[in-house]
Amino acid sequence: MKFDMFSTFQEFLEEFLSGQRENLLVWIPVFLGLGSALYFGLLYEPSVPTVCGLLAGLVFLCASMFRLYHREPNSFLLLSSFILSACLLCMSIGFGAAKLKTDLVDTIMIDRETRPVMVSAIVDHREEQEGNKGTLLFLSGVKIEGWDADKTPAKIRITARQKNDAAAGDRVEFLAKLTPLSPPVAPQAYDFARHYYFEGIGALGFTLSKVTVTDRADVGLINLENLRTSISNHIQTVVPEREAGIASALMTGERAAIADEDWNALRASGLAHIISISGLHVAMVAAPVFFLVRLFLAMIPFVALRYPTKKIAAGAALLVCCLYVGLVVPSVPTTRSLLMTGVALIAIMLDRSPFSLRLVGVSAILVLLASPESIWSVSFQMSFAAVAALVAMAEAMRPYATQFYTDAGWVKRGALWLAGMLMTSLVASLATAPYSLYHFQQVASYSVLANALSVPISGLMIMPMVIISYVLLPFGAADWSLKILGLGVDWLLDIARWTQDLSGSVITSSAMPDMFLVMMTITGLILILFKGWGRMVAMLPFCVAMMSIWTMDRPDMIVSNDGGVMAVRDTRHVYLSSLRKNKFASDTWLKRWDKAQEDVVLFPKQGQISLENGGSISCDSLACRIDMKGIKVSFGDGIYELKQDCAWANVIISDVRLPKDLCPEQNIQQFGYYDFKNRGAISIFRGNSPRIQEVGNDRGIRPWSQPYQSKAYKGTKDD
Repeated sequence: MKFDMFSTFQEFLEEFLSGQRENLLVWIPVFLGLGSALYFGLLYEPSVPTVCGLLAGLVFLCASMFRLYHREPNSFLLLSSFILSACLLCMSIGFGAAKLKTDLVDTIMIDRETRPVMVSAIVDHREEQEGNKGTLLFLSGVKIEGWDADKTPAKIRITARQKNDAAAGDRVEFLAKLTPLSPPVAPQAYDFARHYYFEGIGALGFTLSKVTVTDRADVGLINLENLRTSISNHIQTVVPEREAGIASALMTGERAAIADEDWNALRASGLAHIISISGLHVAMVAAPVFFLVRLFLAMIPFVALRYPTKKIAAGAALLVCCLYVGLVVPSVPTTRSLLMTGVALIAIMLDRSPFSLRLVGVSAILVLLASPESIWSVSFQMSFAAVAALVAMAEAMRPYATQFYTDAGWVKRGALWLAGMLMTSLVASLATAPYSLYHFQQVASYSVLANALSVPISGLMIMPMVIISYVLLPFGAADWSLKILGLGVDWLLDIARWTQDLSGSVITSSAMPDMFLVMMTITGLILILFKGWGRMVAMLPFCVAMMSIWTMDRPDMIVSNDGGVMAVRDTRHVYLSSLRKNKFASDTWLKRWDKAQEDVVLFPKQGQISLENGGSISCDSLACRIDMKGIKVSFGDGIYELKQDCAWANVIISDVRLPKDLCPEQNIQQFGYYDFKNRGAISIFRGNSPRIQEVGNDRGIRPWSQPYQSKAYKGTKDD
């Protein structure tokens, strides 16, 4: 019986492997990404010798298995061993690439808020924010008075509240207050510090004085940053204010000027991807250039009969795409978009199909090796999920669509085009929905409808006007094209707002567990890469993903990373200690609990309120008591009042320094200023005794979670 089971499994695996020959290249980025994810999931930073030893050992193992299999190609055991070792090797390469990138970046980050300091730095990039929010300045070559050079962040981001004329390349000087990069606002929430670490930014802050230019950049040098600024300023003068921010985002990549209500409408309608420079935009730039160049060359018989016009057109489109991406603000998503489109155009030049999962695999390999931190990026996950699903659908539907198109008239061809556009929107929406739920706790219900209405406007009106405006701007004749661009953006926003106002336009959920994301990704890979009845295997990870939602334990309380704000979750309401302090954190908590602002109730200033689950919150001017089943929390900044609660509470929380002997005779968990500084925000769960989850435990000791602990600079908040 055992032999029969082994034989059956062997036959199944051999059949599976034979069906995966065309997709072998696609499996490489899967295991590269798995290795990168494992690296970022570690609680401690691995040493270089450990990583190098692991990689060398797996290279030797894989080479040995390949040699043995080459000697006995009919051995199923050796084939399985070689495949397993190759998978482990790909994982170790992804792991090593992530480690290498982390060590190369080596961003110096401050670990505490500073007092006012004099800063001198060079402007790399500036963005005007919407309304009166000021100007974002991205600075390098930072020098801070009184700080050692080797312990000063190389790059910082500053919000300048006053108007200034600083341009890219100028050295500026100002008085500023710097703050450390924000850790996650709750356990398992997004880690902004890790994002900024790989951007090379070591501190945020805002100016306290006017930004003074001390040294102007050489005006004889061509500066792309100043060119972007010039384009944005010209757009502001031609296009109405409401549409100018989005027009600037499409032409320069600067999105800070987009109004918050417009962002909300675009997200609620599923159209936010149209504003972010992505593969869609690069493809929309490439497509008209490709077809126009090819049409022009076809009109010249001498050229059309002697030269490969299709390849020439693809080369011209690639060149224009490089110029477009080079002009917009540099970022990992824009570079990735160019890479994906570039691989497709190069495939055309090599007489290969541009619509192939193997090309998607090549693009993913290059991205994961160059930017392994992208594995946890929402833009990476959503873009590759959408592209892979669309390519798989195109490959599956190509025979039927070709036959239908060949025998169809103009009416049927128009219907086929409309059906294809709707199917494209539907597939992309379904492929990206799990990632939207995990990262944003929402999904746009009518994204298919909104995209069906807006994509023609974007492809036939907005993006062509972007290209024409680029061509005409040097001659000062782009006003008419920019006005048409603004009109297209206005129609796009109208569609977004109309969709947002529809009943049930957004499906919201509470925060999803990591297991949900992993299992849904495996489900998608199986549906895309497996064939025939093998796709039924996807039901297993899908069911596990659904079970992870129902079994996830959600916190009953969350405290901010400075101990100053507490939120208590009840059946229908969320009780907040403050609406003003740490507003970003409290808004994020509401989203993660799937609650709205209307569900918020403030802690009482004096007196007591009863909770729906049978508990209560009672407060005076210096402290509050939160009594829930299994949890008794004393929260406030009055040391005397907190000490009086030692006999009652099992958790004491404060944003001030708590003495170690506050409750010497009681076994009480206490969190004061230094505790929150070292551990970050906390979540509290009900039970027989309170269970506390800390951000610090989730992050571990990593370069982005343990800033340089130093007294090398003066004037910090602790001094």
